[in-house]
Amino acid sequence: MNATVILNYAFIYFVLFLVVPSVIVIFTMTCIKFFKSEAIETEEIDIELSPKKTKAKYSELMSKLNEIAREKYNVLYGASLDSILEVKSNRNAHENLKNCHLDYVILDEKSSVKLVITDPEHNTPENSDFIDSSLAKVGVNVIHISDNKQCDDLLVRELLVA
Repeated sequence: MNATVILNYAFIYFVLFLVVPSVIVIFTMTCIKFFKSEAIETEEIDIELSPKKTKAKYSELMSKLNEIAREKYNVLYGASLDSILEVKSNRNAHENLKNCHLDYVILDEKSSVKLVITDPEHNTPENSDFIDSSLAKVGVNVIHISDNKQCDDLLVRELLVA
């Protein structure tokens, strides 16, 4: 055999067994470094519960809902639209359902949805519109609450009767 043939084989085996695995290892380590989720450290952060933030906004509404629902209805707190609706035709809409947050869902004794109460701060405007349109298709009323708009218990009772 000629020396150039031996050098060609040596070069091919060098590339095949040393360079290619090295490139693969370096690429894998780089992916691990950049796509690794970093833990958020809370040791140095001073964290406290703040009941005054939730008390003014939600405690009155929760007590009203519990009073209204005492005998006839059940209240489901913090559900997603995915937990009350089923989409049969479009798989992409299923992901959108998971991203729609519903604060309160009022159910009757047969577990059918009667009323949904949401806070617009918890959803994007597109998701709020999607919630309104999808629940309107199945005949469920939606109430949007916010800081400047209080939820009237007469409105809730009226929508539950309808």
